[in-house]
Amino acid sequence: MFEIITGKYTIKQILKDFWTDFCLIYSGRIREAVLENVARVMSCRNAGELGYSVYSCPTCDAKHVVAHTCKSRFCNACGKVKNDEWIIKSQDRLLNVPHKHLVFSIPWELRPFFRP
Repeated sequence: MFEIITGKYTIKQILKDFWTDFCLIYSGRIREAVLENVARVMSCRNAGELGYSVYSCPTCDAKHVVAHTCKSRFCNACGKVKNDEWIIKSQDRLLNVPHKHLVFSIPWELRPFFRP
């Protein structure tokens, strides 16, 4: 029934393996933004699809090829970079005080039960 997967299995690989079947099941109900971002994630770091940059050492002529990224917030690699940048910028605006603050939101369906 289920195959045990060993080794590195990424979200990108899961999308490549199952996205076509998912689209067939839910065709017409997937937003365009989702379709675009999933396509970007599946092509992330694929030099053939997004291109690449070549860096070479002027002394020894060694070359290093770096595939371009998708820069999608949906991508677990590219989105993490943007998230980390946002956290660093946000920390500068926070007060340096010894307390913790928690925001607890109630779904609208349950709000009548929490009103006094």
